Amino acid sequence: MRPEPLFLERCEQVQVLLESNREIEILDLAARLRQLLLDQHCLAGAANTNKVKLRFEVGHFDGGPDPFEAYVTFRSLEDGVDPQTRARPQEPLRLNLDEFMAHKVMIVSGAAISIKEIIRHVSNVAGGVHYDPNPKQEYKLLQEVGQMFGIGGLPAGVRVLKAMARVALRGLQPLIDDVRKRHPAP
Repeated sequence: MRPEPLFLERCEQVQVLLESNREIEILDLAARLRQLLLDQHCLAGAANTNKVKLRFEVGHFDGGPDPFEAYVTFRSLEDGVDPQTRARPQEPLRLNLDEFMAHKVMIVSGAAISIKEIIRHVSNVAGGVHYDPNPKQEYKLLQEVGQMFGIGGLPAGVRVLKAMARVALRGLQPLIDDVRKRHPAP
């Protein structure tokens, strides 16, 4: 299969997986996001032959120092990653793909965790693509947090994937439109 139709199919799969609250399907969501955005030959890059400019609008932690930060064990944007589902209105950040992947969405014992790290952890350790009961050091913190904290019956770091995926699809929409023009469905 050529990268363009594969890109479109994977985007459609993400849309379908977003409708589910089943953990296994959210794990699959991480695998699709990895294919679309992170793999060495990611599908968004392979399909973007016209160099369509991508922008991802994301929610963020409120600015300013937090006097209680030293006492905070766990903090996560969760649905607030997606400005459209954020509880309090906030001007979103507009990021390119690299900035989107580096965007910090969770803080665990003072360590900031990015979108990229969550997608990789859920894909490579938690079962999205691979299951690893003894992960590399870079994944241990997220594994421990997922065992200690849960939201909506899902481990921390898993539920936030739905908000990340909604943001990703909206950011990819100009590319989806471009690919559909160049490769219309039969």
